[in-house]
Amino acid sequence: MMVKLALSASAALMLIFVNAFAVAQTVMIEKFVPEAALVGEARFKVLLFPVYDASLYAPNGEYERSGPLALVLNYVSDLKKERIVSTTVKTFERRKMGSSADIDKWRKIMRVHFSDVQKGDQIMIAFPDFQTVVFSTNGSDPTFVRDKGFAAAFKDLWLGDNVRNKRFQTKLTGLEE
Repeated sequence: MMVKLALSASAALMLIFVNAFAVAQTVMIEKFVPEAALVGEARFKVLLFPVYDASLYAPNGEYERSGPLALVLNYVSDLKKERIVSTTVKTFERRKMGSSADIDKWRKIMRVHFSDVQKGDQIMIAFPDFQTVVFSTNGSDPTFVRDKGFAAAFKDLWLGDNVRNKRFQTKLTGLEE
């Protein structure tokens, strides 16, 4: 009886914690995206290995590339910060998203604002305007990058014309279920 009671209590606490986290995340998104609503969701994979589940939010759930947006990444695998940075830099280079000097500057920005991620971590990336990127990991205080070139290139990783996985993008932008 006591074991069942203890398990029930811990399950209730876990549910409260998860709900509180979800509410905090919603409040965080709405700070940067007025009247935020879900646009679409997609799972990002490398080869057959899932990396994260992505959710895109926009005002009233209506995607406009130039409008305020928030992307929430729920990681389903562990990744080291340096691997995330180097993979992102390679993508910037492969897609010719900036000059060598720009990409070197962006590498430094990412090393400051990124961290190792573990399965279950949630990262919110908001684009409240054309020159700002906001990062928050697991509901932490947001950090801001105000760099027009970085903001455009970083948003283009998911929403640009030259993405590798168009199906991922169409699901994320709500064009495909």
